[in-house]
Amino acid sequence: MRLAEIHSSELTSSCLRKVYHRLAGETTGEATTALYRGLVAGRAVELVHQNGFDSDPVETTIVAAADTHKTLAVEGRILSSAVETNSQDIMAEITQVVIAYIERFREMFESCTLIGTEVPCRLTLDGFDYASHIDLMVRDDQNVFGYGKGKLLVFDWKYREQQPSYHYLARNMQFSLYYLMVKKGSIMCEPSAGDMGWVEFGEEPILIWLHLPSLKPYGRKVVSKNDRGVETEYKRGDLRPIRSILHSVEYNSDQDDAIELELRMRAKMIENDIFPLNPDPVSCRICDAEPFCTRFDLPQL
Repeated sequence: MRLAEIHSSELTSSCLRKVYHRLAGETTGEATTALYRGLVAGRAVELVHQNGFDSDPVETTIVAAADTHKTLAVEGRILSSAVETNSQDIMAEITQVVIAYIERFREMFESCTLIGTEVPCRLTLDGFDYASHIDLMVRDDQNVFGYGKGKLLVFDWKYREQQPSYHYLARNMQFSLYYLMVKKGSIMCEPSAGDMGWVEFGEEPILIWLHLPSLKPYGRKVVSKNDRGVETEYKRGDLRPIRSILHSVEYNSDQDDAIELELRMRAKMIENDIFPLNPDPVSCRICDAEPFCTRFDLPQL
């Protein structure tokens, strides 16, 4: 199938068969706890950047949840029974994360120039148009994040259980697409960034996975490396080191051709209706396309 624009989700899914069923409208439309919590948390920290770091965390989380409900309704999704049952606990957890986000990153982000949140971005390669949205993009004017003064930083807010390894980030197609979009594509900037409209930066950004669950304090005594790399004993209630929250990757410009090759291969697979099945013991169980996907013990729906 030829798509007018190929979104990052079509390229980076762990299973292209899921992409096929979603494009065909074959999904259950249920918002699981993981999806809902991630959407609300992401919207909440986005509101912090939009409204300022003096935002009230409780009110911010309430507004984020309301916005998420509207988005899910437009998409035809309903909340799972688990979300309905545990909504208060989910809201309390996200509020805790928002409080920690404000406390730990206020000074750092206030020293940066905000390019935008949920930033539209696009790229054209070999006749294929790619489109996506970047969670957060800033210019680090004072080098507060340590990657260089004036460096462009692209943040992706994640609310997954596991933190990413560097090996994973070095091969991450979503991040590599963002990298090329900033370097070779165009970004829709907000007025606060000094530019308006589609801007071609032509710069190599740093990609940062911001692991939101790690903003919560330790729930038990653990031994882990601190931000200096020294083994340290942390007690219940201690804040986790920044290294467990921010996970960065700096792509090598010599690998641009390799990234483009991977993007082109996936785009051509979609164009030629090639959607290989990639079973996973956990992901298949919670996938909203699972009832419609190929299996070998029951008839297809």
